[in-house]
Amino acid sequence: MNSFVETLSPAARNHAEARIDYYADLNQAVLRSLRQLTEVNVQFSRDWLTESTAALQRSVLAAPSAGGTQAAPQQAGALLQKLQSYHQQLAQVATDFQAEINNVAQQHVPQTTRTATELADASRQAASKHMSDEASKFANIAAQNQAFPQAASVQSADQGNKN
Repeated sequence: MNSFVETLSPAARNHAEARIDYYADLNQAVLRSLRQLTEVNVQFSRDWLTESTAALQRSVLAAPSAGGTQAAPQQAGALLQKLQSYHQQLAQVATDFQAEINNVAQQHVPQTTRTATELADASRQAASKHMSDEASKFANIAAQNQAFPQAASVQSADQGNKN
């Protein structure tokens, strides 16, 4: 029994290989970007937890005084800087991802397009050959039918019923 791969034409096999390579590289690019995004999120979460814990400890353990209210704007400024840094890191991950996807496309689209064109040409040739083969079979059958003499009953039917 033939496997599916053995039944593929060379053009179909080449096109399948080109598309598999393309999708594999796309998946790798997506996974790398997801890893980067995860690392950025984990680092931001750690920093946020550390800062939140420290701020909570300061507010709970500090005696109520005017000094505690003066530190709040500085803490808010530090938090704003961390949020801006986080946003920049997210934007960089997105930019890197887009550049990598464009690179993968530039690398694979020409090959995939070429193999798709070859597959379409091979399919057209196969369809044309099939149509030609069917026409030849039909012509052969018609020629064979002309070679056989018609039966007497068929011949007499052409002359009409004289009864």
